[in-house]
Amino acid sequence: MKMKRADLTGKPRTSRWLPVMPFGLLALAALAAACGGSSTPSGGEFPDVVTLGEGQVFPVITNSALAVGENRFSLGLLDEDNSPILGADVHLRFFDLTGEEQVLTSEADARFIPVELFFIDETSGKEKRLVGSNGVYVTRVSFGAVGAWGVEVAVTVDGTELDPVPFRFNVLDDTPELGIGDPVPASRQLTLADVAGVKEIDSSHPPRPQMHKTTVADALATGKPLVVAFATPAFCESRTCGPVMDTVMDPLHDKYREEAVFIHIEPFRLKELRDGTARIPVETTEEWGLQTEPWLFVIDREGKIAAKFEGITALDEVEEALAQALEEA
Repeated sequence: MKMKRADLTGKPRTSRWLPVMPFGLLALAALAAACGGSSTPSGGEFPDVVTLGEGQVFPVITNSALAVGENRFSLGLLDEDNSPILGADVHLRFFDLTGEEQVLTSEADARFIPVELFFIDETSGKEKRLVGSNGVYVTRVSFGAVGAWGVEVAVTVDGTELDPVPFRFNVLDDTPELGIGDPVPASRQLTLADVAGVKEIDSSHPPRPQMHKTTVADALATGKPLVVAFATPAFCESRTCGPVMDTVMDPLHDKYREEAVFIHIEPFRLKELRDGTARIPVETTEEWGLQTEPWLFVIDREGKIAAKFEGITALDEVEEALAQALEEA
């Protein structure tokens, strides 16, 4: 079954793949969208344009989309040299800019989640290639209206408080990917039963055949919670797919494999990736409305999405969601 989600005009969404990029490239892309409430932020009013290099820190929202309701808000920070700022103390204040006046709606400390970036180099004997360190600052936030919102980012690095940065972003009515509470498509992705070898559907090293035994459709029929990862360890442009599989999916599988079903899906057709001809999303990627990578989804016993995680993710975040899904009868 293929599901399509309506956009703001009521027309079906079309899937357009937007690869997750390292923060440096994201910052350049964000400039066009960073057009930037009565509680004025301490860093000043939200600007119409944010220019990289004007201040000590430049925020980069790493969510591919934000929507009305609760969101896992993920933020990267760049310094004046366009390098990631890691391990800082970050406090976020959120402002509703949809009305005539800017209104402070919530504030929270953001948690830093570090990651060692790597990918599987298939051209050199499946070696793991480390490419540096990165991380994101994460908090939960709820948005009550579609339109312009702002976040004031207060950063403290090594005990030094930097000037707060007001940053503007847009909130949508809905996100392209499936949302919390949405029923999961009964996807029938390729499994070990459909291919000559696991390498045809898994770019991991070593491969994870234990996560390619069953389709999503068959797993839903078990009545168990599911954890589904869309990740391509060898071809992930953000270099975060391998780390997410290693540090989140593998430990959870080892601990909960008798109680839940764990599925890994390569978001692209591997043959074309290995040939270097194209990045073609597999049908399941399009069914779920995904436009970036990696993604982790926790699905409850009723076949509905209980939690979703984009990009850099911590083990305990996903484990908490899975534990709650396991507790529910």
